Amino acid sequence: MNHMFLRSAILVLLSSGLCHGAGVVTVDFLRAAAGESVTFTTSVKPAAEPFLALTWSFNGTTNVITSTSVDAVGQGYENRITLDKSTGSLVLRNLTEEDSGEYELIIIPYGAEQIQGTAKLEVQIKVSRPTMACPTENLIEGKTSVKLTCDADGSVSTRVWMKDGKPLVSGDRFSFHDGNRVLSISPVDRRDTGEFLCNVSNDFNFETAKCTLKVYYGPDKPTIVQMPIAAELEESVTLGCSADSLPQATFFWTFRHIKIYGPVHYIHEMEENHLGMYTCTASNAVTGLEASEVHILRGI
Repeated sequence: MNHMFLRSAILVLLSSGLCHGAGVVTVDFLRAAAGESVTFTTSVKPAAEPFLALTWSFNGTTNVITSTSVDAVGQGYENRITLDKSTGSLVLRNLTEEDSGEYELIIIPYGAEQIQGTAKLEVQIKVSRPTMACPTENLIEGKTSVKLTCDADGSVSTRVWMKDGKPLVSGDRFSFHDGNRVLSISPVDRRDTGEFLCNVSNDFNFETAKCTLKVYYGPDKPTIVQMPIAAELEESVTLGCSADSLPQATFFWTFRHIKIYGPVHYIHEMEENHLGMYTCTASNAVTGLEASEVHILRGI
């Protein structure tokens, strides 16, 4: 039998019994998830006679298994490995982060040169579902700043913040800190109302945390509408006042030092003493802000 010298082991990554990738591929570096299994598969064909000796070692010093006429399994590998003595292939189960490192295979066959190969393995812990505490205080447009913190256990490779289905980028009011763990919004804007997502992932899984923000704002400058626009004396007239605001604004009218409450002021029959300047004031109880607009009522 002709034996080939292995410069690197041929590996197949098995996860929950499933193979990542099609077929068998030669790799120098392999990632696997903690708790799952990895298979180091050599390209050595079974020989007519058993090998004189076969050894798998870890990081150059630790014996995983040495197989001669008997098997010597290294400490910590009991019940975790399966060795194919005809090819040297090795299955390592119940992976932990401590299994990350370099594995070396040495085969001593009958009447042929020594066969050896190496492969590097990185074991990652699957990311946990992240936690994110939403702010409990009232968020006021232009005044309040917010920091959202996305915490997750495991080997987090990427952490992406999203709003309205689009990734957030640093700049303007948004900034990221501590490896994207913290999102800072300073100050908040009404456009920030909605759901923020923090997506964490590694090569093996993807998890999301959500936080819904409500940003209070306004009132904006009121808009006044007169119906009908051209009104004659002795006709009825309605003045309507509106303003964009969260929560909804409250309104009052001021006319000749008289306050009239409500967004709508109705004049059943307009007379001379109704003509003049009307001021509509919108108030927001949460933001503490007010905004006013003036309307001149004229008769035809």
